[in-house]
Amino acid sequence: MNVLGVNFSNDAAAALVRDGEVTGAVQEERFTRAKHDRRFPQAAIGWCLADAGLTLGDVDAVAFFWNPGRHAETPNWRQSGAFRHHLEYLSSVPNHLVPKLGGVVDRVEQVFHFTDRRRPLRIVYVTHHLAHAAAALVRSNFEDAAILTVDGYGERTSTFIAAGEGNRVTPLVDIEFPHSLGSVYAAVTQYLGFQPNSGEGKVMGLASYGEPRFGDEFRRIVRCTEDGFRVDLDWFTYFVERPLRVSDRFVARFGPPRAPESAIDQHHMDVAASLQVAVEDALVHLARLARARTGKRRLCMAGGVTLNCVANQRILDEAGFEACYFMPASSDAGASLGAALAVTHLYEDRPRREHPRTDYLGPQSSDAEVLAALRRAGVPFLDAAAAGGPVEEVVAGVVEKGYIAGWYQGRAEFGPRALGNRSILADPRRPEMKDVLNARVKFREWFRPFAPSVLEDRCGDFFACATPSPYMLRVYPTRPECVSVLPAVTHVDGGARVQTVAPEQNPRYHALISAFGRRTGVPVLLNTSFNIRGEPIVNSVADALKCFYTTDMDVLAVGPYLLEKRPGLVAAARDGQHAEGFGPLPRYGTESYGTESLGAGPGEGGAS
Repeated sequence: MNVLGVNFSNDAAAALVRDGEVTGAVQEERFTRAKHDRRFPQAAIGWCLADAGLTLGDVDAVAFFWNPGRHAETPNWRQSGAFRHHLEYLSSVPNHLVPKLGGVVDRVEQVFHFTDRRRPLRIVYVTHHLAHAAAALVRSNFEDAAILTVDGYGERTSTFIAAGEGNRVTPLVDIEFPHSLGSVYAAVTQYLGFQPNSGEGKVMGLASYGEPRFGDEFRRIVRCTEDGFRVDLDWFTYFVERPLRVSDRFVARFGPPRAPESAIDQHHMDVAASLQVAVEDALVHLARLARARTGKRRLCMAGGVTLNCVANQRILDEAGFEACYFMPASSDAGASLGAALAVTHLYEDRPRREHPRTDYLGPQSSDAEVLAALRRAGVPFLDAAAAGGPVEEVVAGVVEKGYIAGWYQGRAEFGPRALGNRSILADPRRPEMKDVLNARVKFREWFRPFAPSVLEDRCGDFFACATPSPYMLRVYPTRPECVSVLPAVTHVDGGARVQTVAPEQNPRYHALISAFGRRTGVPVLLNTSFNIRGEPIVNSVADALKCFYTTDMDVLAVGPYLLEKRPGLVAAARDGQHAEGFGPLPRYGTESYGTESLGAGPGEGGAS
């Protein structure tokens, strides 16, 4: 059975599921180069079908991530909101399926008969949070689990708790908009001068620099209850479509909104910290509620709020679950995949498959395609074999000398995190590297942290938790004795958004980290997404070349080929020459390796 999942809203995307196997999934933004593109995912659909060797005529069902029948029920705070265009689908839904006043429509389908198709085409409208729930449950490989989905809203729901068993999802708690943690976080994101539904990660990073001195007030604004939480709506206007999402009361208490791109002061940091701790408390409370209502020992989560990795770690530590799965593509992009999985397993009851512990579901370029693209571009390049060995060995040597490398390999990641196939890589041992990358490569705010990729079996040597974290959605404390070893990836709060890498996940990336570890004693790389501020992660070889030549990256590895910003750089690095401003560092484990030899610790001097 071939099911095409489609989403167009924030992060429009498409996914294809064939007999329970995910053959591909990709966001539309990767092709259009418009970040968070919400238009119909024509290019994404085309790629999913072509990658699987299918045409639309081979598709048995199209799964849509939004149920217009549920959305149209009255009263609905969001009926005239940003997702109004989804209601247009109701124009061709049979009359007996159109919702009546006060009714509940949990399932809407359309069937189209075409003369040139072997069978009818079904369009199935999957309720939004059920799509998130299916993605989390099925991709977790848990046979049974508590399910928690949290976002801004879907049709009318903002938060959903269910019990998952096999192919069954049993709803237990449904919290309706405008009581929404995602919408509260987006509103304060806008108040702090960042783009709502995009800049929430910036607020999470900024929060670590603040003190939660307004924490009690935010806990009253978002109040935990026996059945979930309630938002004091006097503080917000996000549910009435005003340009500013916080109310006059909020501004009177916390001051005027920060203008975008203006200076950030301690007050802004403290507001961010206060919001963060209140939302963390609410999420831990919801996870505990899911544990109590379901009796399950494992939890799986999806929805945009799941990208808050600091809160995820608190859930792991405090909610009482033995294991947790956080869906890597947990935003609305992942709901396209969830909708396809819901139709395949929840509706059609097809057997579930074991899903690999990876997120590499997007486009890739073969070595031949890479070579053709480089020749079309007319840029000089080297074959890694001629430059000293396998590409991972050469790049490890370059990074060890203080150079910054672009890394374009294999299939692209589906979610928003770069997990070692579309990455920019650097030496995590160098305290200056964070500021260098933010200012000269990423062109982004000084306070934003970078993540470490570490060999899975060595994670516990450097971080105070050895549990696998393949999706970079958990925060582990850096061991106190290793803070000076990993200053570029340890945030000001002493934690790091860790990605663990096992050989079966990503053999080439694992080999690269291993090679760096053999040289330095530190099998850890600084890993950030291959893009600049305001742009999507690179998708094609041409995208990678553009990003490489318009930033201060030094080397680009595309498949087995290498590009260098200046001729002879790779050879010079092989001969021992370090990048300008970066000298040699002792191997980890030697007596001279400590804070004094490395310089300032994390967070010091960052604001400059």
